[in-house]
Amino acid sequence: MTKNLIRNYYKSIMKKSKKHLQQLPSQQLLQEIQEFISTRPNHKSERKRLIHYCLFLLCWKTGLRVTEAISFNLELKHPEPEYSDLHLLRGKRRKDRYIYVSPEIVEILKEHNWEPNKTNRRDFWEFLNRVRYDLNISPNIELAPHTLRRCFATYNLLAGMPLNILQKVLGHSRVSTTALYIKDNDLANLLKFKPI
Repeated sequence: MTKNLIRNYYKSIMKKSKKHLQQLPSQQLLQEIQEFISTRPNHKSERKRLIHYCLFLLCWKTGLRVTEAISFNLELKHPEPEYSDLHLLRGKRRKDRYIYVSPEIVEILKEHNWEPNKTNRRDFWEFLNRVRYDLNISPNIELAPHTLRRCFATYNLLAGMPLNILQKVLGHSRVSTTALYIKDNDLANLLKFKPI
């Protein structure tokens, strides 16, 4: 009886831990996805392509959570002119913070008449799945809404952004949460910081 309980418990743990390993998309692939989304025509009955394109840019280029990107308001600029590229954001648990949004991204959002709360997480997830299918992206490469935030964090860390600064940009209350974005399977990181 006890052996069966232990065996079943072990099997249940092993089932949960057998996640498929997936890689983050490269910067080059993300650029290809951006170009594809911005130029392809709408699919039949698709109405939110441009909204999802803007979401893609907000998550990838600014590191916003999907819900933060969905509710991002262009009107909430910093009141002082020298900080005009900073926008107020209501983050997780109603914590407000300022985020940098490049003028290029702001221009694209304005071109596409960006308004907050015009889509939802599920629609964006389904949109990215269609993009994955259309571009025939390998199943070994992760492409989901949160993946874009992970790419922002990982590639900024690799470029040399200090962890404590990235913590503030991402809106984490603890640096240990930000440190989770450093993955052991990131080959470029392993090569960059070789052990002695």
